[in-house]
Amino acid sequence: MSNLQSDIDYMKSLAEAGGRGPLKNGATLFWAGLLYGAAAIAQYAMIMGWLPKSSGMSAFIWLGASVLFGILATVFGLNRLRVRGSVGNRATASAWSAVGLGIVAFIVCIAVIANIYKTVEPMSYLIAPVILLMYGMGWWVSALMSGQGWLKMVSLGCFLAAPAISLLAGQPIQMLAYSGCLFLFAMVPGIVLMRAEKA
Repeated sequence: MSNLQSDIDYMKSLAEAGGRGPLKNGATLFWAGLLYGAAAIAQYAMIMGWLPKSSGMSAFIWLGASVLFGILATVFGLNRLRVRGSVGNRATASAWSAVGLGIVAFIVCIAVIANIYKTVEPMSYLIAPVILLMYGMGWWVSALMSGQGWLKMVSLGCFLAAPAISLLAGQPIQMLAYSGCLFLFAMVPGIVLMRAEKA
């Protein structure tokens, strides 16, 4: 009976080990935090008049960051496909893909409503908080699937930061706060995950 229990425990440990492992999406999150954080700073500079102030400039800033990120995310995604990851990695990758699709769909909704009502305010002030909430969900899934408890703290940080920067709605400084959040809750954890992957 004890041997049977030992075998069961051994098989359970193998299953758990197969479901967890170093997360392999650190590079993608690093570049997301860096590029979109830089874009938020550029948006702030535009609002302050340090860059030409126009909807075209704003579109150039965010579309430029998105194109660069799309290229990098594709490259890193193809690299991950070459190496079979753990169950946890595949589930985490799916969760972050859903986060990305959700962000795109949300931006499209904002654009549609803005076109109907001929104004993007105050809806535009929701973009940064909602994106942080989605990041929080992505990090929560990552924490549960990888068993890395510190990622829950990153997730909670996103959930707390979202309403905090909502208080800055309509103020140029909201973009700076958003940039700081992206650096703190995407770029920095991405660096940590990349180092863990190489270890």
